Amino acid sequence: MIKETPSQHRIAPALSAVFSAGQIRAHEHKIFATGVTPYALMDQAGAAILIALQRQWPDARRVAVVVGKGQNAGDGLVVARRALEAGLTVELFGWSAAEDWADAALQAWQELMRYAPDCRIRNEPAGLLDAEVVVDALFGIGLNRPIEGVAASWVAAINAAHRSGVGVIAADLPSGLLADTGQVLESPQGSDASAVQADVTVSFLALKPGLFTGHGSALVGRVMLSLLGQPSPDVAPVAQLLLHPEPLPVKPKDGHKGTFGTVLVIGGNLGMGGAARMVAEAALRVGAGKVILAVHPSQVIGLNGGRPELMVHGVDAVHALMPLLALADAVVLGPGLGQDDWARSLAESALAFVGPMIVDADGLRFLSSSARRDHPTVLTPHPAEAGRLLDCSTADIQSDRLSTATRLRDRYQAAALLKGAGSILAVNAGLQICVRGDPALATAGTGDVLSGVIGGLLAMGHSPDEALRRGVCWHAVAGEIEAEVHGSWGMAATDLLLPIRALANGRMQGSDAELPCLLP
Repeated sequence: MIKETPSQHRIAPALSAVFSAGQIRAHEHKIFATGVTPYALMDQAGAAILIALQRQWPDARRVAVVVGKGQNAGDGLVVARRALEAGLTVELFGWSAAEDWADAALQAWQELMRYAPDCRIRNEPAGLLDAEVVVDALFGIGLNRPIEGVAASWVAAINAAHRSGVGVIAADLPSGLLADTGQVLESPQGSDASAVQADVTVSFLALKPGLFTGHGSALVGRVMLSLLGQPSPDVAPVAQLLLHPEPLPVKPKDGHKGTFGTVLVIGGNLGMGGAARMVAEAALRVGAGKVILAVHPSQVIGLNGGRPELMVHGVDAVHALMPLLALADAVVLGPGLGQDDWARSLAESALAFVGPMIVDADGLRFLSSSARRDHPTVLTPHPAEAGRLLDCSTADIQSDRLSTATRLRDRYQAAALLKGAGSILAVNAGLQICVRGDPALATAGTGDVLSGVIGGLLAMGHSPDEALRRGVCWHAVAGEIEAEVHGSWGMAATDLLLPIRALANGRMQGSDAELPCLLP
């Protein structure tokens, strides 16, 4: 087994932990109990937004601030005052009036009036197009319903301004995005009125899971965190962020192919040999000593000729599979397996394998929650596959991805990866959210490459948790690297193999430019 080495990265604790809306509200109450007033915290929030705005758009002079009716509006009112103090041109927009605000938000309005008594709220959105940056201060972490009515029309107006080239910065969350899940509830006025599309989001006090998974990853833009001069919450976070690819330790000089494990890939039914080959090649590229393929006999000739390093066996029945299982240190079950009788007979025998296994793709169809494996197992479903495993719809899965990953882990007693934007890992240590990746990965075969990476790490002796964590991060960052060089369109899954190899060897790290950052 290869020994682990500590991470080469040192991440600020506040940037690796995410907390629920309930935890953040409780944290606020503890802060107020120390004598900090709600307005003092709001003033810090407004200051943080202005810092982030000037960092992202240093030449911007015209700012529009769109406010709602709740306390989140107060953050926007503070931004307006502070931006005016900084010499910027500011206009307020929204449907509210002073009598709609109370407590800290009312105090923010009063402070704005003391500084700029002629400042008024414009009730029509046309002026948003004249701004260089729009501040979204409509809704915060308390939103739990679809946006509708006049509020929806303002969301649509902000999005229209954004499409025209106006920058958008969101206070705490883009309005319409649910803090705990990353879900967006469809507005009766349509998708464009459901949630704000931001270029930058300034999260207050702590990071929220919804910023990084589901629709969040597409809406938030660059995430910046401001602690507002306070400590981080002193409770266990709901999840940790997976931020940096950790390379493998130096390969021991006295190792041989047996030292680094044997992977058995079971799949490759009629017309589906490519999936099994991509898995096998990925396992080789991360360092597995040997890779064996157990495929339908019709696939042997093509696979043998395409990659001679692979040991390809045509398996016509279970009796031919058993000797191969005896050679394996880890098994990948499912790539191109199919659902016919041949597939079923192989899957049922393979699931009894007494070693680590990753189950993906068609292999997931043969799992039974009532007959769990007693050996280390990794499951890697996409949302539709997760719905079948949990007897619910894809929409149910996407409505709460963190909860889904937990249910998969607990029901099947396995490390689980829920794929998709902001992939969720449910492992023994808890939940992790991968914030890396690029839309380039949304193409056929990339999941097979990931399965091969994880399978190779399992065969080398890594635990399911560690194999999943390393494999998911390498895979995601490899997608970023390919997209940076060639663009997001047109990547083929096998293009990932060389950057994954480089990441495993510490020869690449990917860019930190879009990762969450901590504001002063």
